[in-house]
Amino acid sequence: MTVKENVCDFENLYKAMLVCRRNVMWKDSTAGFVKNGLTNCYKLKDELMSGKYKIGDYTVFKIYEPKERVIVSTRIKDRVFQRSLCDNYLTEQITRSFIYDNCACQKGKGTDFARERLKCHMQRFYRKSGLNGYIIKCDISDYFGSTPHSVACAAVRKRVSDDWAYAETERIINSFTQGVDPSKGMGLDSQVTQLIQLAVLDDIDHLIKEQLGIKYYVRYMDDFILIHQSKEYLTFCKEHIGEELEKLGLKFSKKKTQLFPIKQPIHFLGFSFRLTSTGKVIMRVLPEKVTRARRKLAKLVQLCERGAMIREQVDECFKSWASHASKGNCYKLIDSMQEYYYNLWRE
Repeated sequence: MTVKENVCDFENLYKAMLVCRRNVMWKDSTAGFVKNGLTNCYKLKDELMSGKYKIGDYTVFKIYEPKERVIVSTRIKDRVFQRSLCDNYLTEQITRSFIYDNCACQKGKGTDFARERLKCHMQRFYRKSGLNGYIIKCDISDYFGSTPHSVACAAVRKRVSDDWAYAETERIINSFTQGVDPSKGMGLDSQVTQLIQLAVLDDIDHLIKEQLGIKYYVRYMDDFILIHQSKEYLTFCKEHIGEELEKLGLKFSKKKTQLFPIKQPIHFLGFSFRLTSTGKVIMRVLPEKVTRARRKLAKLVQLCERGAMIREQVDECFKSWASHASKGNCYKLIDSMQEYYYNLWRE
């Protein structure tokens, strides 16, 4: 069976649809597609195999939490195809060259894995060098919105051997023309583009680990952290990485890219990581995240009082936040938040 036949297989498309519908059945478009799922998957297979498949128009909108972003939303039919393409071929091909500490959007990895890797690196560094070290926390300016299509296509071509799979991936990349420069930028909502964006920085990962020799390194999408004993060497690394990023048409965010002593807390993926004099890593939810959670809970309680939600739904939201916070050293915070939450209902 060829790659095309496997990706476009009816059973694989139907399985992809079942995954894509999770947590979004409240959308009319998703519910309508799933209602006639057998017919729609068969039609999608026929379009793909005959070469008649076309990518649907994107829905563009803004979100403001946790920060303002432009979202380019992919249609359910296209998400089903992209899911099958990734699950049945693309992911395995593209991720083969990834380093272990490339943590985002991969099976068995994610935010929890990335946090644990940072914690592990900090502890290992302490056992070797104590608190005599420095950290560079790097962030790329408008990563998804500024990546040139040519760079993304080159990253895929380097890792994907099948011509049909590459052509379909290239078509997805070039379909994102909503930005100021239509030859740059890809949507956050697409599974394919998330995978590609990991690959775009794969060569940077190998540069940092193998050429620059940074042992303590972790990356989650475009947020990455380097730990080393020498401040001067990290400054050199930052300049060298910046030059390589410029070759890709990317650049550091001046505001978020920082060099500081390892004694200071590291803000990473919603938590603050602090290395103590005994080598213990204290991990706490960032204050701004706590404030945002309080505001959200207050709004949800108000919605419940107006009849737009039920108490059980709001309780689940609080339990979800408490589970998230429990991953750190946040016992007192969870107790105080629980008291705050119960008081909302008393008011």
